[in-house]
Amino acid sequence: MNLTSDSFREHGAIPAVRSPQLSWDEVPAGTGSLALVCLDADAPADFFLWCVADIPPMLTWLDEGTGLALRHGLNDYGGFGYHGPRLAPNQTHQYIFRLYALDVVRLELPARFTGGQLLDAIYGHIIDEAQLIGAYTQT
Repeated sequence: MNLTSDSFREHGAIPAVRSPQLSWDEVPAGTGSLALVCLDADAPADFFLWCVADIPPMLTWLDEGTGLALRHGLNDYGGFGYHGPRLAPNQTHQYIFRLYALDVVRLELPARFTGGQLLDAIYGHIIDEAQLIGAYTQT
């Protein structure tokens, strides 16, 4: 699988507020669903800005600032859906957008699932994965 974005290039600056546009291709045969996470790679522990479960495998992109009726989980700021970076002035962090192809159509998750619960649920169901890394600097 390949994961790309029209909103930023690999290791380039990600949007400050809205979720970036993401596109993917080469989804493996037998994929039942996709899952997406965005993690702050420089946080001391896993810190999720976004987690989405049960993305239909025929979907091949998400628009910037997407409001699609997808199964969004809680980000680590306490809300549903995407939350842009929030850093101290003059800090730069790397953000990993990771897409997983799964062998199940629907993950067993509570209605208010977290990124950690999503990663636990996909364990043993991953067929393939792709990632894209961006950066954000707070000025």
